[in-house]
Amino acid sequence: MQQSGYGLTSSLSFNLISGIGQIDGYLVGKIGHRRVLVSLCAIGTVCFVILGLTSNPIALYILIAFGGACTVGTMNLANTYISEYYPREVRTTGIGWALAFGRIGAIVAPTLIGLLLAANYSPQNAFMAFTVPSIMAALALFAVKERYGSYDKLQLEGNIKLKATSNV
Repeated sequence: MQQSGYGLTSSLSFNLISGIGQIDGYLVGKIGHRRVLVSLCAIGTVCFVILGLTSNPIALYILIAFGGACTVGTMNLANTYISEYYPREVRTTGIGWALAFGRIGAIVAPTLIGLLLAANYSPQNAFMAFTVPSIMAALALFAVKERYGSYDKLQLEGNIKLKATSNV
């Protein structure tokens, strides 16, 4: 952001707005985890392209808020979504693996952006590098077969069916 002509104060403001943009969990109750996650990844892709094309400060704040929702906010929502696919006995292991892959991205992303900037890519073009993981995440989440999800719900339904048939 400083290479694009913004001061340290603006950079800190952008970071604050990004954090505010991560508050997106209320949508899950309305339309479901998968739809929210896929939508946020798709919006993130568009957001990062537009971020690379604009220099309007107000537009940047809005796009950075959406960027926060579409990156860290999405990973936070993914944790609860992922936990539905594991039995209780191994749920923490599944979440641990998901968090590990998310953290790898959090480490690699700034390093990659730094390398792109060191290779004389403009900051605007460097932002577009974030579109690749956003597209990959959207495709991966879209491929999830939800009929295998909600392990606890399937167990509960199975127990109810067993009790119903055993009373006959």
